[in-house]
Amino acid sequence: MDDYERRARLAPGLLVLLPVSVALAVLGLSKAPGVVSVLTALSLAGGPVVLAELVRHQGRKVQEVLWASWGGSPTIQKLQLRQEGQNSLQRETWRKAVSFVTGIELPSARSERANPTKADEAIDVAVGQIRSLTRDETKFPLVRAENRSYGFHRNLYGIRWTGRITALLVVLGVLAYMLWLTNVEHQPGLTLANTLALLATVSCLVIWCVLPSEVRTQNAAERYAYELLQAAIVLAAEKAEPTPEGTQ
Repeated sequence: MDDYERRARLAPGLLVLLPVSVALAVLGLSKAPGVVSVLTALSLAGGPVVLAELVRHQGRKVQEVLWASWGGSPTIQKLQLRQEGQNSLQRETWRKAVSFVTGIELPSARSERANPTKADEAIDVAVGQIRSLTRDETKFPLVRAENRSYGFHRNLYGIRWTGRITALLVVLGVLAYMLWLTNVEHQPGLTLANTLALLATVSCLVIWCVLPSEVRTQNAAERYAYELLQAAIVLAAEKAEPTPEGTQ
């Protein structure tokens, strides 16, 4: 896995499993032979890769819903002439840079009004080329960083209910275990380890109820769109530089 996959896909999936891991560790079950065998088997069988792919799938699904509610991709919106409330000078600078770098003439305001879908398709193709040209992390570190951030928040939002249900089930499991010790085994259920396990798993549930957010996801998408279009300006400036005399 590369850095993007670990941060944007695997990390949200591991957060789903966090309450389970915390409960096992605090209750002293993480070193039990059966638990160790299962975890080892999952790791050797490519468990992290499968987990990352499942998270990616859910993230892509929720992205379609979010973009529909936002009015489209934030990057495309920043290049649309029909969008109100935009900095017109900044938008025009981005449009000229994107057109110059990709060789694709972005639709005029009249074209957008006449056929918005076709206009957005042209912008989407141009933006796709800019994405391909900015994959060099050493040259465009901010684009890569904001892309990871957006991917993380999008995927986290996409699996929010899986995370919440998992955390809730673990909390209920710890409570049931404490009650079983008290009422069936006639042992102290409110021990330090059990209390810590309950508090830790409740904290995980709170995190899952607070951290995944449509607002945070949209803000991350806006930051990524901004950095991507700023990178287009850099590419345009490089392309416009005169070729040194004597070179091919």
